[in-house]
Amino acid sequence: MIVKSNIFSDGERRPLSINDNGEVDFWTTLYLSVEYRSDGKASTIKNELYKIEVLRKWEAHTGRDILAEFRKQVFLDKQTILSIKRFCGYSIKDQKKSTNKVIHFSRVAKSSSALSSVSKEFQYQRMLAINQFLEFCAREICKFKPNSGELNSRIDEMCSLFKKHYPKGLSKGSKATHAETEILDYFLKVAHYSHELNPFSNFNLKFRNYLLIQILYWTGVRPSEVLALRLEDLEHDTEQPALLFRRRHDDKYDPREDQPTLKTQEKVLVIPKWLYDDIELYIRQIRPSFAKSKSHPYLFVSHKGNSGTAMGKASFADLILKLKQVDKRFENVQRRGFRIYFNERISDKIDEHNGAIRDKIREAEQKGYLEEARLLKRDIISEADEIDTRMRLNGHAHGESANAYLQRHARRTANKVQKQMMEDHSEVIKGIKDARNGAS
Repeated sequence: MIVKSNIFSDGERRPLSINDNGEVDFWTTLYLSVEYRSDGKASTIKNELYKIEVLRKWEAHTGRDILAEFRKQVFLDKQTILSIKRFCGYSIKDQKKSTNKVIHFSRVAKSSSALSSVSKEFQYQRMLAINQFLEFCAREICKFKPNSGELNSRIDEMCSLFKKHYPKGLSKGSKATHAETEILDYFLKVAHYSHELNPFSNFNLKFRNYLLIQILYWTGVRPSEVLALRLEDLEHDTEQPALLFRRRHDDKYDPREDQPTLKTQEKVLVIPKWLYDDIELYIRQIRPSFAKSKSHPYLFVSHKGNSGTAMGKASFADLILKLKQVDKRFENVQRRGFRIYFNERISDKIDEHNGAIRDKIREAEQKGYLEEARLLKRDIISEADEIDTRMRLNGHAHGESANAYLQRHARRTANKVQKQMMEDHSEVIKGIKDARNGAS
């Protein structure tokens, strides 16, 4: 079973499961059409297919056909669920590099390269998707049976038993480690087209990649949202230039199978004047030199050969990887890290603003200017105001989305305070030791 992306005539991106006979898999297509197609993005559907693919590989490994067993009114027992659970804990990345041929895990496990495992969180996500898929199939298969009431009760029991064996002890937060501010700043310098350590081969490529990194830094958007930019999305305001990030899902004029799209709400984000000028330079002088650049409206193009087609997600991932290889300190530089860094800078600016206003309030109160102090208090940015600001800048539909960034900033502030306390304490201890040594 392989997962293949398709573009329909109306532009819809539809990942499909193709079985070993080259045919579209009926049950996964039916399930995802009913449960996800109406409001699910292509990337969401593809992720679900990859999780269900694990079940298909388990079936190939064990010689089982779960849906055939459902037709015989045989449902999963504890031992089968535990077997699927163990299998969901294996990494299958190596298999995706191969063809349609199924590799038996029993043979791989005995080979010199043992199977690597995935995180508990990933194992949980796989089991959740498989349980939901199997429940859907079981109910569809059994709904017209004369004893459908009894069968539905048994399906309920099967699903409950499956849930009971989900991995325990899951982490509530992301375990991803992101580069410190100083490292990310240095990464930005290396990514500049004029830096001697920039690893790319020619000026045009260096300049395009530099623009991509700078847009991530100044807007905090995702790489896919940068790749979705069109020429018309550059707002030509000489005083306050901006980039418009629009939702264009399933655009039939976008030739990319894996279409880069906007994950959040639409937004308009101001950029520095010098960055606007550099984007204009790319549009006027570099982009037109590629053959197919006039065949589509997307801002950033592939520089491979003389292509000029719309740049894809894989190319963006490759350029980040190549930059990370320049210095081992870049190991923890993540694409998501730019969004985190963007939000931390928002927090820092708000803290700086509020600190300056509070200083003015104290000064006014000390001088007895109580009315002025009262008016100044209106300029304090509250937590609610900060959430509204983040919603607008990040394109969030709900305020809850900002909580992760607020909590991260609170942790960072607490760590700074704790570090300062430890340093102060160390200085006191050092002073005591020095005094004792001097006395002796």
